[in-house]
Amino acid sequence: MTLELSDVQEKSAPQNEKPVVQCLTLNMADSKLNGHRNTLKDVAAQAGVSVMSVSLALRGGAVSNRVSEQTRLRVLAAARELDYRPNARARALRLQQTDIIGFYAGHGYVNVRIPFFAEAISGLQQGCEQVGKNLLLHSLSQTAGSDAVYRELMDGRVDGLVAAMPATDALAARLASVNVPIVAFADAIAGVPSVVVDDARGAELIAEHIADLGHRRVVFAAGPILPFSGRRRQHTFLESAVSRSMDVIVRALGDDASLADFVTAARAEGSTAIVAWNDFDARRILCAAQRLGLNVPGDLAITGFDGCPSPYNDPFPLTTIRLPWAEAASQAVIVLDRLIKHQPVDEFTTLPVSLLRGATT
Repeated sequence: MTLELSDVQEKSAPQNEKPVVQCLTLNMADSKLNGHRNTLKDVAAQAGVSVMSVSLALRGGAVSNRVSEQTRLRVLAAARELDYRPNARARALRLQQTDIIGFYAGHGYVNVRIPFFAEAISGLQQGCEQVGKNLLLHSLSQTAGSDAVYRELMDGRVDGLVAAMPATDALAARLASVNVPIVAFADAIAGVPSVVVDDARGAELIAEHIADLGHRRVVFAAGPILPFSGRRRQHTFLESAVSRSMDVIVRALGDDASLADFVTAARAEGSTAIVAWNDFDARRILCAAQRLGLNVPGDLAITGFDGCPSPYNDPFPLTTIRLPWAEAASQAVIVLDRLIKHQPVDEFTTLPVSLLRGATT
């Protein structure tokens, strides 16, 4: 195999004549250059064995034991020498699987700067590595509605799907009704195996902690549109707080411009603590309180919910509920892999949570 390249040079030419360009010369004996891709037949011919022996030897695992060790080594050597790479499309057609799983985020695009998504993607990758799958991300955008996402997911490019979306999402019911392995993550979906965290227990732990500190009037800061997990946190916190003789005011948190008014109103009503449904909103409230000159937690206690670890040295850590999102995402992949293999799975997998006492209570 030879490849000869002469430098491409532009020679000087007399005036009024076009410059002379030296062309490159290629010896096309190399299979990569002449468009030929080495196949199982080429490997078999190189190793002096049958195509079936090559196929068995290259599959690995218990299947490769069906050929002798000597044959297996000869096949591997031939494959390396020919730089043989399996045709992924042909393999997918033959086995009816792509070894790719999808992750669909129904709350918007997958922004890894948001701690929840950073943890989720990390866990999904860990799970994929464990089961030998690749990961493909899907999300709604301004140019791709739910119909476009549905067609993309159902066109056979993925073996299964991990879905993080509200149960009320129009796409949820459609996905639950098709014959494609699906696992819900973070928010449960009826009729779909779901991997969630114990939001209810987390809300109880927050209520217990706030009550033990002596707070009797509290604001629950809800988002404008809460997913089912958020509503579960709110409902359980209200029940638990009332049982501990606390008065709770539920108020939706607005945009950044209204944060100061939100905190001021809470103080005017006599509230001594604000419980946010997630860490992101808790951080926003904390910043607003500090800008108003309030002492946290002396004047106002603040709690969050998620507890995603920060890569930075946080000088003012939140009191929050640690939810193991990375572990839950990894477990969702494992459950999905079992579904793909037609193995039984539990309807619900619920991971435990814990209270993290920070500097805000």
